[in-house]
Amino acid sequence: MAAPVDRGADLARLLRHLELTVTRRLDGLLRGSFPSARPGPGSEPDAAREYAPGDDVRLMDWPATARTGVAQVRDPIAERELEAWLIADAPARLDAGAGELTKRHLLLDACAAVALLNDGPGDRTGLLAGTLVLPPASGRRAARRLLAAVAEHRGGATLAADLAALRARAPRAGLVVVVSDFLGPLDWAAPLRVAAARAEVLAIRLTDPADEALPGAGPVALADPEDGRVLEVEVDERLRADYAAAALAHRAEVARVLRGAGARLVELRTDSDWVADLARQLARGRGRR
Repeated sequence: MAAPVDRGADLARLLRHLELTVTRRLDGLLRGSFPSARPGPGSEPDAAREYAPGDDVRLMDWPATARTGVAQVRDPIAERELEAWLIADAPARLDAGAGELTKRHLLLDACAAVALLNDGPGDRTGLLAGTLVLPPASGRRAARRLLAAVAEHRGGATLAADLAALRARAPRAGLVVVVSDFLGPLDWAAPLRVAAARAEVLAIRLTDPADEALPGAGPVALADPEDGRVLEVEVDERLRADYAAAALAHRAEVARVLRGAGARLVELRTDSDWVADLARQLARGRGRR
C-alpha cells in the first residue's frame, strides 16, 4: 500500500503530498505509458519524400537527396497536444468503506495522477463534476486548482448526466478520464459510448472490500450514505454468498459495458498500493485504445 498520509491534514499539505507522490514515484514507474495524445500542430520531421513544386526549400533533406539523386524533403509532423477532461463521480457512498482509506481518497489520488501527468507542451486538463466545471488549463498551478476543487466536491449530478453533458462542455476532448466506483444502475452506458466514439476514454474504477463482501455473521447495521437511513440485517452465510455473487456479477457487467464501448479500464483499490496498481495496469495496456 502507498505510504500513509494524514488525510485530515490541511488541504495544501495534502495536495503537496500528492504532487510529490505522482511526480517522484508514479511518473517514473509509467515511463511513457500514460494515454497518448492526439496530433496537434508541431515541427518534428517526418519521413523523407520526393520534392514537389511549391515545397518550402527549408524542408529539403540534403543527405537523402545526395543518397537517392532525387530532391527529397521532410514534412513536419504534429507534436502531441492533449485536451483531457476528468469526470469525477463523487457520491456520498465514497466516504464509506472497510478501512481508514476510502474511495473518496482514491478519487483525489486518481485525479492527481491525471492532472499532473498530462503536463506536456500544450496539454490541458479540465474537470466536469455536476455543476462544477473547470475549463481545460495547463501547468502546476492549474492542476492544484483542479485538485482543490475535487477535494471539496461532494455529490452533484449523476455519472450519466455528466457524460451526457460532455459533448457540449468538451467538444475538443482527446482524452476523457472517468473516475467512479461504477456502483448502481448502468444508465451511463449510452452517453459513455457517445463519448468513446469521439475521444479516448480511460475508466478508473474505485473499489473497496466492502463493495465485494459483507462483514462477519450476526446482526449488522448497514447505513445508506446517501440518505442516512440505517438498516438492521442478520448476516448469515447465505446472505454473504448472495451479496458476493451479486457484486461479482455487477463488476463483470460494468467491465463488459466499458470495454464494449472501447474504453480502457483500470482499477484502484483502497486495500492496495494505488501508485503501483495504476502504473502496472497502464503499462500493460500500452498501445491499446
